[in-house]
Amino acid sequence: MVKPTAFKILTHYYIEHITPIEANIMRRFCALRSFAWLTWAFKSASRLGDGPLWVASGVGLLALSDPYINTIVFAAISAVGFSVVLFMGMKNLVGRPRPFEAWQGLNCLAVPPDKFSFPSGHTMTAFSVWGVMAVGLPTLSTFYLSMAILIGLSRVFLGLHYPTDVLVGALLGGSIGFTVATLVIK
Repeated sequence: MVKPTAFKILTHYYIEHITPIEANIMRRFCALRSFAWLTWAFKSASRLGDGPLWVASGVGLLALSDPYINTIVFAAISAVGFSVVLFMGMKNLVGRPRPFEAWQGLNCLAVPPDKFSFPSGHTMTAFSVWGVMAVGLPTLSTFYLSMAILIGLSRVFLGLHYPTDVLVGALLGGSIGFTVATLVIK
């Protein structure tokens, strides 16, 4: 008989359980849905994270026709590409259901882009772009960090992700962004 690996045991536990701290954070955060303006803001942030923010940023920066900035855009595209490959693989490997599917009484306020929640792909790509900008264009890094945080929070608020999905997405995405930027930007 083959013994389950520690990774499989941890993954299975993680899929089946949420911590009391995580549940409490989600309850309190989702209670803010009664504020229509906040719901609108988080829906808008999540939609920006679908791609429009990244496309507009890339096109705007490329329009400057600066070789250094072109390299930064290339690094950001590469970081996003690595993030997408990693989060898609992880989601299929872990298979954690989305909160609104597993948590009775939690409504989802947006259409999920795929079946699984861990890690948050929107958060991962947002933080990967921020990581590149923090290295390549530090004057813009505050804007991109703010947007990445807002996108990550929006995914929890809308019922699409658990807080740990977003936290892991942020850590992985930021790491990918910093690594790619360090390797590509001279």
